[in-house]
Amino acid sequence: MILKSYGGLPPHLLPDREIHVIVSVLSGRHKAQEYYDETLKPLLDDHHIEYSTHTTTSAQTVIELCRSLIIPNATQGVKQTIILLSGDGGVVDIVNTLTTDLNRSSDDVRRPSVFMKPVIAVIPMGTANALAWSSKVAQDALQVLFAGTPKPLPSFQATFSPGSKLVTDEGRGRESLAESDDVESVMYGAVVASWGLHASLVAMSDTAEYRKHGLERFRMAAEELLKNVHVYTGKIKWRNTSDEWEELPGSKHAYILTTLVSNLEEHFQISPDTKPLDGSLRLLHIGPEPVQDILRILGLAYQAGKHVTDPKVTYKEIDALRIELDEEDELWRLICIDGKIVAVEKGGWVEVKWLAGSGIDGRRVVELVC
Repeated sequence: MILKSYGGLPPHLLPDREIHVIVSVLSGRHKAQEYYDETLKPLLDDHHIEYSTHTTTSAQTVIELCRSLIIPNATQGVKQTIILLSGDGGVVDIVNTLTTDLNRSSDDVRRPSVFMKPVIAVIPMGTANALAWSSKVAQDALQVLFAGTPKPLPSFQATFSPGSKLVTDEGRGRESLAESDDVESVMYGAVVASWGLHASLVAMSDTAEYRKHGLERFRMAAEELLKNVHVYTGKIKWRNTSDEWEELPGSKHAYILTTLVSNLEEHFQISPDTKPLDGSLRLLHIGPEPVQDILRILGLAYQAGKHVTDPKVTYKEIDALRIELDEEDELWRLICIDGKIVAVEKGGWVEVKWLAGSGIDGRRVVELVC
């Protein structure tokens, strides 16, 4: 019995909470349902934990659950724990939907003054599971579920120029992010915002054919992309809280991201200075280097993040990042926000800013068990 070492159920699994298990059946290599049936369900039942189970039927299921169940509960002061069998996408759907909907109703006089942050416990079932590895959950997710402590999950806001579209259906579909194409749109994330090689890798490998290869999908996509390496054109600016924008030298780039996590995969330590849920937003940039140099630098990330000491790498803590894209082909105007891909219009831009962590206005709308 797993609880013998811990002396009873933790507060986030006690009967005074609504407990919901979400099984994301298409995450990663489609192992979530099997894990739930064979491991998690028997364990919860053995410990007489009352819960409701929700199985995803589409990419919208978690978003719909947020709006129909999680948000109404939170704004009525209901304590709730979400046990999430998914990759990073499930957590991000919850963070983005809660933050977006709460902000949308911020001027509504009927909005309740109470907000009880949902607690999320992740059982990582995705491909890379960046958030789970970075927060030390993935090493033993069941131990964390029963012995971990909920902590506020930091997030960032990404604002897009008018006309930006969410890429769907393995790259074939486009959905408007805003109510009309002539206004800016906003998304929220908790892991990474990127342009350049990282975003292109994620976009190219986000198909059923690639996904069946697990983590290998990223290597396979990289080999394809680097056959004819593209140099990305645009302006990149960054700043800290009260400072003016500073521009990175040159208009040509290879790899650009800003992240709240240390690891994008178990062994790919992109930001070694980042500690679990410390809320720091860090910038990493590689300029238009030859393919072999890019591969060498990124290879060092698998050696405990040694790439950040390379003179060809820019690595620093920031509060905001602005990317102004100067690309003709939409293929090179793709932005990655926590695994979701956004196509920016010609001449468009994206601005990412760190969100403070105090109160509802701080937008740390959930807590993560870690």
